[in-house]
Amino acid sequence: MKKRNAFTLAEVLITLGITGIVAAMTLPLLLSKYRNQVLKSQFKKNYSILSQALISTAEELGQGLHLRYADEIPGWNGAVEFRETFNQYLMKIGGSGTKYQSQFVFLPYNPNQDKGDNTMGLGAYPGYVRLADGTAVSVIKNNGFLNVLIDTNGKNKPNRVGYDVFLFVVDKNQDKLISWSNDVSYCSKTATSSYNGRACTYFALTDICPDDPNLGYWECLP
Repeated sequence: MKKRNAFTLAEVLITLGITGIVAAMTLPLLLSKYRNQVLKSQFKKNYSILSQALISTAEELGQGLHLRYADEIPGWNGAVEFRETFNQYLMKIGGSGTKYQSQFVFLPYNPNQDKGDNTMGLGAYPGYVRLADGTAVSVIKNNGFLNVLIDTNGKNKPNRVGYDVFLFVVDKNQDKLISWSNDVSYCSKTATSSYNGRACTYFALTDICPDDPNLGYWECLP
């Protein structure tokens, strides 16, 4: 009879143990990369939808949207015409949506920052439009600017500023959605400002990591 070679029980257990350790070390990284790619894809898709809606709004209401409403009624009650027209095109392009009033609380960009009640100073007034894919969009006139606040996956997690929550404003020089600011102190892993995350739109659009210019934005989410 020929002698058959086989693994001993101890060898099998050792192999399984090593495999488990390697999986435990690599799986979180793989899941994180996958999550970040999904968030990147959602951001790019929604920016395209928002931009198309803005173009259609400008064609209907006339060019120079920011200047048109800059001196209108102060506060969040302004720009009703812009909001209703923009939302109309938004729902046509993004799929039939629904309007609802809800208070969103977002986690800050800095994971070590006090979570608090972070709404980026905008709150939920006058409510959100929810698109077919779950994206939540709120249009607000704040401090003379037309603001568009989006949560790219609605109430699904992470609900964190700079991840799935972004603030756009209509540029005062052209009918284009841009970031509220490009100041890195408002998008940093170490900043503790209550508005930390407001400027992350700029870094997401340019795909530059605010804390390490050698990395892409979505590579370095904290």
